Amino acid sequence: MTVVRTSSTANGTRMRRISFSTSVLLVIVAGCARKQLAGLTSIPVPLVSALIDDRGFQTSASPKYSVAQLPPGYPVTLVPTGPVRIVGGMIRGDEVVAVFADSTRRLAAVMEQVFQQHGYVRPEPTPGSGFSPGSGPYSYFCGDSGMVSVQPLAGSNRAFARVTYRPMRGYGSCRMYQPTRPPDQLMLPELKPPAGVHVSGSGGGSGSDGVNSRAEMTGADLSASMIVAHYAAQLVAAGWTAETPAVSQRVAAQYFEAKDASGGSWEGVLMATGSKTALTISLNMHHRVSR
Repeated sequence: MTVVRTSSTANGTRMRRISFSTSVLLVIVAGCARKQLAGLTSIPVPLVSALIDDRGFQTSASPKYSVAQLPPGYPVTLVPTGPVRIVGGMIRGDEVVAVFADSTRRLAAVMEQVFQQHGYVRPEPTPGSGFSPGSGPYSYFCGDSGMVSVQPLAGSNRAFARVTYRPMRGYGSCRMYQPTRPPDQLMLPELKPPAGVHVSGSGGGSGSDGVNSRAEMTGADLSASMIVAHYAAQLVAAGWTAETPAVSQRVAAQYFEAKDASGGSWEGVLMATGSKTALTISLNMHHRVSR
């Protein structure tokens, strides 16, 4: 028999699976935040194993399960046509999860087509900024009413696909994932490192009067002047104006001017410091003060 057990922790309800032998039904014992029993529900083993992964899941509220039907709140428009079976699903916090099955093992691709047919769009990859790389491509799709994604399952559940729908209240669900800046904010171009150089960490920030980016990098036979020259070429290619760099044995710096989308002027310094095996690179820009 396969037992799927839930228990309460300080962080919420946790599910874990313990295998003994085969069975068609099991009992879920749902814990609550106060470590009291919330009730008993019998659901099929395949559905439970499709709803959780090997690490289980945690949630601050007890999930509500549906067997052989869609969970409440799942959009009926996002059910594919054809010989597809609804295995069941659950409501977990602000997520609605539905599990479907068919024999083609192409259900995930079919579901993505259904998302697109009903106006859901995969967000464009987010561009990088300065020394920080961009993100994407994304696995989720966004629409006016919510965000949805599909995950094909493996092993004994390889004919299943798990669809997660998160409704958004009153605004487009992709808006919160697409960074926007006012036209008077300078956008840093994405800056690629030299071949053979490893960027071990990067970060940055922006505000009304300044923007910055920084990174730590390692490699063989590095030099501050070489690193500054490499990134300076990319900034010039992006339309920035450069002054002659100032170079010493362990430090190199170069002054730049740039314009934002509104035509405002910015100025700042690209600087690299460090040794032959490890360097820190930074770019700090601020609004140019009228002289």
